[in-house]
Amino acid sequence: MELKEILKKVVLLGDGGVGKTSLIARYVVNKFDDKYIATIGTKVSKKDIQVVRPDLIINLKLMIWDILGQKEYSKIRTSSMSGAQGLILVGDLSRPETVRSLEDFWLKEVKLSVGNIPTVIVGNKVDLLKKESMEAATLEAMGERLGYPTLLCSAKTGRNVEEIFSTLGEMLLEGVVSTAKTRKEKAPQTLAEVVDFIVQDFCAQYGDLEKAMLIVQHQFEEAGVDIRKPSKDAVLRALDGLAKAEELTLTKSVARVNLEERQRMVILSKG
Repeated sequence: MELKEILKKVVLLGDGGVGKTSLIARYVVNKFDDKYIATIGTKVSKKDIQVVRPDLIINLKLMIWDILGQKEYSKIRTSSMSGAQGLILVGDLSRPETVRSLEDFWLKEVKLSVGNIPTVIVGNKVDLLKKESMEAATLEAMGERLGYPTLLCSAKTGRNVEEIFSTLGEMLLEGVVSTAKTRKEKAPQTLAEVVDFIVQDFCAQYGDLEKAMLIVQHQFEEAGVDIRKPSKDAVLRALDGLAKAEELTLTKSVARVNLEERQRMVILSKG
């Protein structure tokens, strides 16, 4: 399993009061505050997403820039947008003029500043609308015409907030190819080679070589692994301990994927 760390700068743009700050707060800390606080300049939040793909784990680190929505402050916005790699355009579905300005003003400004970048269009405050909404239909038609994913959400209820960032995250990861697929390294065959691979893989994903080796040593001793002549049963017992350690530093889903893959390698190994 290969591990990649990728850092991306994401900006949220839209008129003042559309809910950009609330969306970020809901996503990053799962919190909503209905008091309006105007963003002064910019505010940066950080959120890590872990994406598991065949033979590859991606730690996607999002630097999320909440940029003020008052249109008069163009110099602040232009400098804040520099280097942006992903864009979330936010309109307030209860205020039709903020939906129109996404295409009429904000998208044009982004293209002048950073060009075409992965973009998601968002209609916030869907909880305030009736089932049939002209504003929602207008927003969805805009997204279809421009070729951008469009989501109706609510920072207040949390509806579709996770989906906004996960959708953009997938777009930002397009083109990321696992070098594990392209490398022509010989796959480990014997049990000793498999153990060697597992130890290296665990240490690489853990991130701290010294601590990782101490964990490996402890788990191998607990499971009775004789590194000079390992047995499959002992190594399989050690894998359970390594998986529990990974649950604390990675996620349960990643630890489970790693465990299943390592168990398969041990069972199929020679010796």
